[in-house]
Amino acid sequence: MLIFQRTPSVNWEPVPVDHTGQRMVWAWFRPATVPTGMMFVIPEALFVDGVGLSVRWLVACAGLDPAQVHCWTIQGMNFDAVGGTSGLLDQSLPSPPNGGDLEVSIWMVVISQPGWPGVSTHSAEYSAPAVAYPGYGAASISSEDQLLLNAIESNWRDVLALDVRIISLRKEIGSVSSRLSSLNRDLTSHERLICTSKDVGDWADCRRALRDAIMVMARSVKEIDLGTTSGAGRRHQFEEIHQNHVVLRIPFPGIRQAVNEFETYRKILQSVIGSAQASLSRGGRDAETRANSFLQRIQAKAMTKRKAGKVLFSKSFPPPG
Repeated sequence: MLIFQRTPSVNWEPVPVDHTGQRMVWAWFRPATVPTGMMFVIPEALFVDGVGLSVRWLVACAGLDPAQVHCWTIQGMNFDAVGGTSGLLDQSLPSPPNGGDLEVSIWMVVISQPGWPGVSTHSAEYSAPAVAYPGYGAASISSEDQLLLNAIESNWRDVLALDVRIISLRKEIGSVSSRLSSLNRDLTSHERLICTSKDVGDWADCRRALRDAIMVMARSVKEIDLGTTSGAGRRHQFEEIHQNHVVLRIPFPGIRQAVNEFETYRKILQSVIGSAQASLSRGGRDAETRANSFLQRIQAKAMTKRKAGKVLFSKSFPPPG
C-alpha cells in the first residue's frame, strides 16, 4: 500500500509488531505535521523486553512499502533513507536515554497518480524535513537569499520535530488529567470508618493538589490547542511561506524578518513543551503519586483492622473440641 492510499488517522491506532499480536506500537497515519507519512510511539516495555524494531520493520508492520521510505526523525535527529539503501533502515531503534516511550516520525515518497481523480497527492519535497531540497529557483537567487532561505528551512525542520513532541505531550496530558479527575472523589463510607480526623484533613489536601494540577494541565492543553502553536496562531502563515517560497527557493519581501519570526516560533514551541512537561512532572505526577499513596495507606489500615478483628473473633469464639 502507498501512503496516499492510507486513510488519515483520527486517533492513535495499535499496530502489532510480532506474529503473536501481543506486542504493539501506536501509530498515527498522515497527521497534520507529517501529511505524507506517519508517527509512531514505541512503548518503553518493548525495549525492556528486548524487541528489536527497525524503521523498515515498523513500516512493513503498518502495511506500507518500506522501499518508499523517504526519511525519518528520532528525538529531533533527521535521517535520509538514501532511496531505500541506508543501512540505518535495518538497525534496531535506540531506546530513549532516560527511559519512556520512543517517538519516530517517518516520511514516505509520494508518487503522483494523475490517473486517479479526486486523490490529493503531494510532492515529497513539501513534507520531508530530513533532506535538502533541490530548489527549483536556486540558480537565480543571490547567495545571501540562499542563506536566509536555508535558515528558515532549518528552523522549520526543528518545528516539525517539536510538533511531534507536542502531540505526544498533549496525549499524555489528557491521559493524566483523566486519572486525576477519577482520583478527585469523596472518600467512601468504608474509607471514612478507617480514617482518623488527621487522615480526613490529609485527603482534603490531596484533593486540593489534584484540582490545582488539573487546572495547570488544562492551561497547557489550551495553550497547545488554541495558542500560538495552533491554527489559531500564525501556524498556517508559516506553512504557506515554507511551501510557496522556501521549497521553491523564491525570495520574498521581508525575508529577513521572516527568519527572525521562524526562529521565534521555534522558541515558542520549545517553551510550550517545557511548560507542558513541568505541568506533568511537578503538578500531575506529584499530585497523582500523593493521592495514590494516601489511598494505599488507608487500604493497608483497613487490612490491618480486618486481621485484628479476625484474631479477636477467634479468641472470643474458639473452635469446639
